[in-house]
Amino acid sequence: MSSRDPFQSFTWHSDIFSCQSNDISSFYARLEEQASRLGLQARKLGDAGPHPLELYQSPAQKADQPSILISAGFHGEEAAGPWGLLYFLNELEPDLFGQINLSLLPLVNPTGFKRGHRFNKLGQNPNRGFVLENGRGRSNQDTSSEGEILLAHSQLLAAASKDGILTCHEDVLLTDTYIYSFEANQHPGQFSRELRDALGHYFPIAQDGLIDDCPVNDGIIFNHFDLSFEAFLVRLGASVGVCSETPGQQSFDQRILANAAIIKRFVELTLAKR
Repeated sequence: MSSRDPFQSFTWHSDIFSCQSNDISSFYARLEEQASRLGLQARKLGDAGPHPLELYQSPAQKADQPSILISAGFHGEEAAGPWGLLYFLNELEPDLFGQINLSLLPLVNPTGFKRGHRFNKLGQNPNRGFVLENGRGRSNQDTSSEGEILLAHSQLLAAASKDGILTCHEDVLLTDTYIYSFEANQHPGQFSRELRDALGHYFPIAQDGLIDDCPVNDGIIFNHFDLSFEAFLVRLGASVGVCSETPGQQSFDQRILANAAIIKRFVELTLAKR
């Protein structure tokens, strides 16, 4: 399997949104429109280059409701994640917030997104360097500037993801789909299989073998603890975690719909556990 070039530019056109995949102005304008419609509360965590890194949360969060965090846009060439999250918001009705506490990191790496590059403008990978030591997050030599911001708010993000973390990624090299999943089991359970199948409705599921040196079985890489953001939050206490991987060699709009679908299913499965 060939390696990714972190500075190769990937852009696509979306007929759904009538813009290019890296049209960051359009993305932020549409996100603000949906945040206003839904009453989402924006909290600025820091600055990612010239852009704010913001956490959006549903209003009037309640202690007796499950809390989940959905994040996207860690890698700039994986644009269907942020746009899929936006599509999900377009379809969302605010009465859902009476059942679940929803937190969103819609676009973690805006400088990479704008260029269509995997890494940020400093050449850093925003999904590495999340170290947990003595119950607290700390950085290492691989931590990006965005990662430093997220680590500084690790307790806030731990509370937001206590019932689950979903991170929307893409694999630009593939035509098949797969997920990374984390459960407190020896083997993937129904939760993992149903989220895999949410993507399998749109794309072929990856065959058994190795992807990025990780064993994939039935389209699932299970309990692979590295120094990624999602693995960090599971270590910090999130009850379950998923990193979705839609295939960058497929239609961009189909990938947008698939990302929206797995977000919706993640919410539904969380509510079903109540």
